[in-house]
Amino acid sequence: MANEIVKYSNQFNAQALRRFTALDLDLLMAIAARVRDKEIDEVTFTFEELRQLAHVKKNLTDKELAARIVEVNDRLLACRFRFQDDSRTVQFTLFSGFETDWKTAKLLVAVNPRFSFLLNDLTSQFTRFELAEFTALKSSYAKETYRRLKQYRQTGVWKVSLEEFRRLLDVPKSYRTCDLNERVLKPIQAELGELLGLRIHKKYAKRGGRGRSSLVGFEFEFDPEKVPGGVSAPRVELSPGVVADAARKSLRDAARADERAEAERRREENLKAVAEERARRGGSMLMHAMEHSLGI
Repeated sequence: MANEIVKYSNQFNAQALRRFTALDLDLLMAIAARVRDKEIDEVTFTFEELRQLAHVKKNLTDKELAARIVEVNDRLLACRFRFQDDSRTVQFTLFSGFETDWKTAKLLVAVNPRFSFLLNDLTSQFTRFELAEFTALKSSYAKETYRRLKQYRQTGVWKVSLEEFRRLLDVPKSYRTCDLNERVLKPIQAELGELLGLRIHKKYAKRGGRGRSSLVGFEFEFDPEKVPGGVSAPRVELSPGVVADAARKSLRDAARADERAEAERRREENLKAVAEERARRGGSMLMHAMEHSLGI
């Protein structure tokens, strides 16, 4: 099966998908890829197509997969989407219904016609990525970050406030900074670091202009995509505070590297001295044994 391309209006990235699992996101993007630019309000999938498109576990029976799709649909139907432009507000659900039949192993998705403006006739201000690359990611946080980074694929920088980041990725309100680091940022860096050349910069500021600086946002820096024959996008610079923090961290890391190198050098010298001492003692003991055997 040829690799599918997901392409939609950037407005869709402003929507938070509450309580969506990694599989929920894979199924949603598979559907979005198939209905793009087709001006249709219904699309039929075989379960085998779904398994391939969304990388669904093959050990699920058709009946088990159908039950899982129903659970996914419960979350999709619960979503209420809202889009705002200069003069109007549009509110709707993405899908008007799913018809799942495990005996025929087919899924019929009824797409809300109001959804079509997000997927059709896109000439500018759109997000584009490969479905296979998206579904290969394991963490839902990595998936949600990935598709928003793809909105800025030509500039290579996504700047977002802490509050907006929490909203978009549906991060639990109970998560403290340490939880955010371990449960959200760590999986994102692990999956997207090498894939996109991702570097996550934390932005700090003093609230109210006084007191200790606190975390206020993130700046995600990654390798921009080159458009063949196209004009390069304007360069987006990191914020001065982020650059200064990165420079301090670089100097600190360099100092720590020098300290580790010096410690390793001293360790090797100590090991060499110990080896030489043991060799010297071994030689003395051998000479003494030889003298004793000769009766000297």
